[in-house]
Amino acid sequence: MGAFNTVRGQAICPKCDKPVEVVGQFKYGNVRQVEYQLGDVLQWGGNQTGSPGISHVVVDAVAETTCPICGYSDEWDLYVHIRRDQLIGLETATGEHDFAKAGNTFIVLKP
Repeated sequence: MGAFNTVRGQAICPKCDKPVEVVGQFKYGNVRQVEYQLGDVLQWGGNQTGSPGISHVVVDAVAETTCPICGYSDEWDLYVHIRRDQLIGLETATGEHDFAKAGNTFIVLKP
């Protein structure tokens, strides 16, 4: 995946359907191994991906977590939701957002 940032939060395990603490790797903002928690505001500049100040962006991410409940250890896809540079949500990917079709690791939902 190269350089990425991480965000810590809760998401639903795709195997046992339980909410668990996860760390998701994503590429948005100043991509330089910054560790975030939900609620944090993105840093910008440097190795920048995306644009600051967008109303709502969903970013492709991958969990680097083993489920503490069922032991599921395969990487699973996540969505990171960002509103005006604040990390507001983390969820297990549903297939709703097609990053391959968009040709990017993020999709602007509301400029």
